[in-house]
Amino acid sequence: MTTRVQFDRNGDIDELHTAEVEVPETGPGQVRVQVLYAGLNPVDLTILSGGFGPAKGTRGVGMDFSGIVAEVGEGVEDFSPGQLVFGGYPNHSQAETLLIKDPEKRLDAIPKGLGTDVAGGLYIAGRTAISGIRAIAPAAGETVFVSGASGGVGIIAAQLALGLGARVIGTASADNLQLLRALGIDAIEYGDGLEDRLRAAAPNGIQAAYSTRGEDEIALLLGLGVPADRINSIAAGPEVAEKFGVHTSGEAVAQRGDLAWLAKAIAYGHVFVPIGGVFPLTEVQDAYRFLRAGHPIGKVLLKMAPKPFTEEQRTFLTS
Repeated sequence: MTTRVQFDRNGDIDELHTAEVEVPETGPGQVRVQVLYAGLNPVDLTILSGGFGPAKGTRGVGMDFSGIVAEVGEGVEDFSPGQLVFGGYPNHSQAETLLIKDPEKRLDAIPKGLGTDVAGGLYIAGRTAISGIRAIAPAAGETVFVSGASGGVGIIAAQLALGLGARVIGTASADNLQLLRALGIDAIEYGDGLEDRLRAAAPNGIQAAYSTRGEDEIALLLGLGVPADRINSIAAGPEVAEKFGVHTSGEAVAQRGDLAWLAKAIAYGHVFVPIGGVFPLTEVQDAYRFLRAGHPIGKVLLKMAPKPFTEEQRTFLTS
């Protein structure tokens, strides 16, 4: 049995609860993972509310995770017991144990230098950031705007644009401006008067933008002269994107190697991903309330309860 987060019907955060469920035996080509951390993403709340259709029976929650390989099935060659791994398992990841049926698509080894906490929140945010940056193709010397630049996606996207040689203007709440500036991002506060602040910050114009907001922000960017084909929005739906002619590239169009590449970039110090909050699995409701209302910087995670030492470990420490 394993403890996991789930919900039985669509609704708000109070529908989330933990339950004990069975984990099938590890079959050929499969990998069983003991989860260490699981990430939270705003899309989880959209799914919970029924934004992607009504729940049909009990559903799991979460996309991102990191953990330790506990068992591999026959025919698995790329992973072995005891190995640290990370990846994504949509609508399942917030659980103590996961059975990954397609590890060649969902798992990567954690490189040296990358913590299991950061790795546990990378799958959605990292792949979404990379896809959007590819869509707008920042070039050296250009000025790029990133909204929500202190959030899980925005803080990665902003640093990727910086790495390509662009100057980056990013919006955040007042509490998060200092960290963004320390990363080399020209941070400004969002809210009333944003258009005036952007015009002052970029007197020669903005050449590309990564928007994490909705239709109003797209209209603002177009009004500032940003070409529609250099705007990527992860909040706009298909109708809005078609109306304005902007990109909506996100996690769905990510490439298989994106996560492994980003993991190394973080491990080597080229990209920094802060952790805004860590909660026990049993406090999942509090974690999502914090994600929604707390304007956390970086990622919010659930941490699984530590496992007791094995007899071999106990013997080592006491002999």
